Amino acid sequence: MTTPTIATPLRVFRLGALELADPDASLSAEDALALYAPNFPQVQGATLAAPEYRADGTLVYPVERPLVKTKG
Repeated sequence: MTTPTIATPLRVFRLGALELADPDASLSAEDALALYAPNFPQVQGATLAAPEYRADGTLVYPVERPLVKTKG
């Protein structure tokens, strides 16, 4: 008898056309994305959209940049 195993899906963060690998799978998606803030400043005010599932089982989190505010 084989025991079932639970596999954790890989996470990828999509920032425009760029896909960033998950730096630490043990962190929440928001905390993992925050690790990229020193290298990608546009991530600091960004939010994560609902993840999309790929056929290979990868979770892709689209990174939504904050709206540009104009005065007037």
